[in-house]
This record gives sequence, structure tokens and C-alpha cells, in this order.
Amino acid sequence: MGRKAGVPNKVTTQVKEKLEELIDGIVNSIDIEELTTNQKIKMLQISLQYTLPRMQASVISKEKED
Repeated sequence: MGRKAGVPNKVTTQVKEKLEELIDGIVNSIDIEELTTNQKIKMLQISLQYTLPRMQASVISKEKED
């Protein structure tokens, strides 16, 4: 007998909460003023992957008419 449908998994919820706490602590401990320009750009690249939605590639096909 497992959990009922729609009930969140307790272990998954706990792991996510711990990860959020860990990430928040690490982010808060970073002194941006001490980073080089390259490090700032790299941090921006990584963080944007998780904040902006990815655009999906679209293919436009041109049908040939006889």
C-alpha cells in the first residue's frame, strides 16, 4: 500500500528543501565583488539556464506546389 494519488512524496519534498537551503547558503556567501569578469559571466550563464525558459527550435517547411 503506497501513498494516495496526488499526495506529494515526503522524501522528495525533504530533499528539495535541504537542497534549497544549501543553495541559498552558498549563493549568499559569494562575494561578487571579488569575482573576475570571466567568473561573473560564467555565473550568469549558469544561472540563466535555470531562470529563463528555453526556446524550442522551430522548423519551417516550404511545400512545393505543382
